[in-house]
Amino acid sequence: MRLLLLAASCIPCLLALPACSAPPDHDVPIDDQDQVEQPIVGGRADKADPAVVAIDIGGEALCSGSLISSRAVLTARHCVSYTDPGYGCPADEPQTFGERLPGSLVIKTGYDVRTARTLARGASILVPPEPILCEQDIAVIILDRSVTSIVPLRVRTGPAPSPGQLVRAVGFGRRGDHLGAGKKYARNNIPITWVGASEFTVDEAVCSGDSGGPALDQASGDIVGVVSAGGETCEGSNAWGLYTRADAFSSLLARALASSAGVRPCGPGQRCPNGYRCSPERVCTPST
Repeated sequence: MRLLLLAASCIPCLLALPACSAPPDHDVPIDDQDQVEQPIVGGRADKADPAVVAIDIGGEALCSGSLISSRAVLTARHCVSYTDPGYGCPADEPQTFGERLPGSLVIKTGYDVRTARTLARGASILVPPEPILCEQDIAVIILDRSVTSIVPLRVRTGPAPSPGQLVRAVGFGRRGDHLGAGKKYARNNIPITWVGASEFTVDEAVCSGDSGGPALDQASGDIVGVVSAGGETCEGSNAWGLYTRADAFSSLLARALASSAGVRPCGPGQRCPNGYRCSPERVCTPST
């Protein structure tokens, strides 16, 4: 079974544990400032990477995400949709049950979510068309305002990642099975262990609250994946993390970037105005 890597939260104090739109069964508080900081599953405190942001989900949960344009944040679909916290693949029934209200998604920047600055709120959400998470756990939040103070990250839409490729994980999740979430940490030189049609895996690296955070190519810094799920533990030889491949969703990303730039998306139920046609990337372009 795959476990989604959100962190449940209670405003004003955050409480971290594996959860997804469900009541917590135990609480693990966010780190005390006086506690000795153990790196998040082998990582280090990251006060750089301003484009890696925290997503406060209506005061109920915490996810990570990446600013990919001045008005678009890339994250995991289960961060923006109502879902089951544990699910099996392949899917034999719907795994998502509608999207959250965009305005309930608050985008924040900073090292510590307790002192993070609010950048924007969601205005709309773009997700793959099928109501499943298997192989499709990716989404883009279109923001209600432009963020001009941060340089967005680039998304690699090809070539596909490969086993052995080194990536860098960044997120606001737990730094271990029994430690809190809410501070931005990064881990370098993580090898990809397996690559599927639209996902890849790594060993010990990510934990609850890292959902939606990026895997950055170690050499270029481009986004190659988005944290989707993990196993029952975050630490040790049995720990693993699952990422959705960014390159497998180039059409969705093109639509998101076009929408965030004011270009009109199209597709089923969304027709282009006269004089425009729907391109293969599902955005309206001039007919001539």
